[in-house]
Amino acid sequence: MDNKNRFLSSVYYDLYHRKPSRISENNATDSNSVSGNSPEQELKSIIDDFYRKEGFEKSENNETTPFKPEEIRAEIEKLVGLTNVKEDIEALMDFVKVQKLRREHGLSGSSISLHTAFLGNPGTGKTTVARLMGEYFKALGVLKKGHIVEVTRADLVAEYVGGTAVKTNKVIDKAIDGILFIDEAYSLAEGGENDFGKEAINILVDRMEKERDRLAVFLAGYTDRMEAFLKSNPGLSSRVSRKFYFKDYTGPELLQIFEMLLEKNQYTMDGECLRKMEQYFNYLYETRDEHFGNGRAVRNTLEKLIKAQSDRLAEEKDVTVEMLKTITMEDIEKALRVKEITVTSDKLESILQELDEFVGLKNIKGHIKTLVNLIRTNQKREELGLPVKPMSYHAIFCGSPGTGKTSIARILGRIYQSLGILKKGHVIEVDRSGLVAGYVGQTEEKTNKVLDQAMDGILFIDEAYALVGGPNDFGRHAIDTILKRMDDCRDRLVVIAAGYTDRMKTFINSNPGLKDRFSWVFEFEDYNAEELFEIFLSFARKQQYVLDEEAEKQLKKHFEALTDIKPEHFGNGRYVRNLFEKIVIEQSNRIGQKIDSMKKEDLSTITAEDVSNALLLM
Repeated sequence: MDNKNRFLSSVYYDLYHRKPSRISENNATDSNSVSGNSPEQELKSIIDDFYRKEGFEKSENNETTPFKPEEIRAEIEKLVGLTNVKEDIEALMDFVKVQKLRREHGLSGSSISLHTAFLGNPGTGKTTVARLMGEYFKALGVLKKGHIVEVTRADLVAEYVGGTAVKTNKVIDKAIDGILFIDEAYSLAEGGENDFGKEAINILVDRMEKERDRLAVFLAGYTDRMEAFLKSNPGLSSRVSRKFYFKDYTGPELLQIFEMLLEKNQYTMDGECLRKMEQYFNYLYETRDEHFGNGRAVRNTLEKLIKAQSDRLAEEKDVTVEMLKTITMEDIEKALRVKEITVTSDKLESILQELDEFVGLKNIKGHIKTLVNLIRTNQKREELGLPVKPMSYHAIFCGSPGTGKTSIARILGRIYQSLGILKKGHVIEVDRSGLVAGYVGQTEEKTNKVLDQAMDGILFIDEAYALVGGPNDFGRHAIDTILKRMDDCRDRLVVIAAGYTDRMKTFINSNPGLKDRFSWVFEFEDYNAEELFEIFLSFARKQQYVLDEEAEKQLKKHFEALTDIKPEHFGNGRYVRNLFEKIVIEQSNRIGQKIDSMKKEDLSTITAEDVSNALLLM
């Protein structure tokens, strides 16, 4: 914005928000005081003074177009993304311009209908594009005003006979010589047979034809619902032959919008933070659903960051201007919980390497690698045009507690996400209590809510056989609900049912539909003595503990005895974790009384005494 426009913009703001500062300044330098005049007179006086001082020649033609057509086209080109929409707008503008020129030269021109459908998710710039198109049509003289009147169903439809006609016509009259922008236009047809929305549509169709030279109607909303809406009404579809498809912003485009908002609101962040935000916006794009908010999601993200920064700075004593401007990694991690995000940039090889690092589970690792090879082979066949049999990824995880079933489910989720099978790959863990309610009808609602959370990821049902009760048990309603969603959402949901091997067989046999839908069975074997000891060492290494020689011997002997006995419902890895925690407590008891004289190695060493005392508590 140049100095001239910047000055005029600030003058308008001061006058109409009744800020006295600029007026007072001008009154001090101008002998003709305007303090008693109207805002319009004040504005004229200040602008005349500005033009005189700056040496501008003020145009006497008040009807001059504020923008030139090429300036508006340049503004449209600056919009983030929307490549296909920009091309469609360019073609429309060229058509309108040429037809106008033909008429001006006495040649016959094609009829210009400006009515258009704007299809896409919220926050994709539909309203912004509509405003710029209105300015362009005004600049060309196609529409006298080019203003935009934004409405929804509530602005058009009344709740009593005769009210809708008055309401709708009043709105259309207001939009004459400009654009009527109807958001979620399909809602006019979704009220049933006796709904007044249909009356609004009929009036709209009639006025669109009668006022075609003075009115542009833009109908906006979600793509699928708009397509169905236009097909359902021949009058509308014949008048709205042009459709602009607003695609979702990609991750890089969301980041670009975010950086623009940062600058506009006078905030900054360093390169590391921007890289984290790039990862976050890529994640938002890749895990989006049909109601993704696009630009609105970016704005909401910035608002969360600003709140987190405010909370942090409220605890500071001396806050500088630089601190007020800067958003830190601490703010990002608090506001967006980026640590919980499935990292969508993970490479399959790194996930499989992480799988290999698990103790034991040799058969499970082989099973998963076979599954991965099958998926990749099918994807390659599909890419080359070869037939591919549809795959089901629902699985049964059989085995005792503590054998790594939940951890492997998380690994599988990330594998499916990296291969494009699931958008998110997250895992929602539930048991019977998370699915079943105590009253008729509530179980279906409760189960569906959990399934909604698991969409684009994995629903992990622990002790799934607990859902199988008697003939009148509500658990069966949960099973029926899950089975239906497994079919309806087969491309967006993977269900893993887990539990003891023998009981899982009972679960599968309880319902014919279960057998058909669970294609994969993973058998998790109990850990042997060597593997249990290796799991213990992994806990110790993470906490920087070491075993002395006697402690090591004692633990190995204990794990060998356990695997020989094979106690019923043995906890495997859970047992090892509990034992480790008790050993750490016993070590603390041993050294606690002389803690002040303890050296670093004393704090890190686990002895046979610690192990013996802990085993007595197991």
